[in-house]
Amino acid sequence: METMMGYIEESAAQCRYNIEHASELVRPAVDRYTQKAYNRILIIASGSSYNGSCLAKYFVEKILKVRTEVVTSFTFNHYETIFDEQTFVFGAGQSGRSTNTNDALQKARDHGLTAIGLTGNVESVMKDHCDLCLNWGMGIEKIGFVTKGVVTLGLYYMLFAIEAGKAKGLLSPAEAESYYEQLRQACGTMNQTVEKAKVWYAANEEELTDLKRVQILGYGPNHAVALEGALKIAETTGHAATAYEMEEFLHGPSIETNADRTVIIVDSLGEPSERAIRMYESVHELTSRVYLITNRVIKDPKVLTIDHHLDEHFSVLFNVIPFQIISAMGRDKWVNPLDEARKRMNEFMGSKAPKTGNEIGL
Repeated sequence: METMMGYIEESAAQCRYNIEHASELVRPAVDRYTQKAYNRILIIASGSSYNGSCLAKYFVEKILKVRTEVVTSFTFNHYETIFDEQTFVFGAGQSGRSTNTNDALQKARDHGLTAIGLTGNVESVMKDHCDLCLNWGMGIEKIGFVTKGVVTLGLYYMLFAIEAGKAKGLLSPAEAESYYEQLRQACGTMNQTVEKAKVWYAANEEELTDLKRVQILGYGPNHAVALEGALKIAETTGHAATAYEMEEFLHGPSIETNADRTVIIVDSLGEPSERAIRMYESVHELTSRVYLITNRVIKDPKVLTIDHHLDEHFSVLFNVIPFQIISAMGRDKWVNPLDEARKRMNEFMGSKAPKTGNEIGL
């Protein structure tokens, strides 16, 4: 039987496979991208696909040196009004059945933009709404609370950026290989993080299964980790969870923090890293339920130390795992009494196209 934990444990191997087959995996998108000069990359997605896209936003900008934005599908459909043919569009949806994402791809296409669909099922209805429908290399994931699909989507954009960077002369072969080597190391760290996060969870199980209200703080690339962590915890455990850019937490949200709140801080290892440690220490003024994910060795059972020295852009691939572990373990302890009602609500809202029988995953 497929389980969330099983897919979490498969993620590193799938990412490693995708790295070794990067050229063929991203070549169709790279070929389209190199046909003309683009000054903007726009990624359209919802839910975990939105968060997975945000994981790589800053790395894509860094390598390709073009403005890269991630926008929700609904917002693009109803509020985007500037259409520049030098905009390269990705629309991502794991099942390929998101009506908003497919409508957004169609809207981009109708306005003359290059529209690339990314999905786990290239035979889904998504293929009818984009110029090119591609599998981002997630394998199969049948659990709705997606984990493997999130990290493989973030990785896809990173591989795209490296290969497109090489093709456009922005990266030398040596520079590209240096990034690939770090990504390979990140896969090893992903495996280690799964085991360390299980131990960390077990040491703090009483508190981490009693999450009355969760505030997750991240910065830089790892703000996306906070976004996905909050979504995953909320949808699997039924506890309220909100993500904040770390410094923004001080500008209002900390006012509601009290002894019942759980605060989890993700240290991104970039320039503000010292600030993250200072935040971890200072939030204890408000609550003792404070946790930290970092590569620093701190003697505290609430600190999860992940041993690595990788570029902060790649740390997202394993920093998201502790939140997946909390969610997988918490899901086993919570039953949503309104689950059937929620399903009826989603059906009424029409957020997904009907299944057509060709699904290999969701």
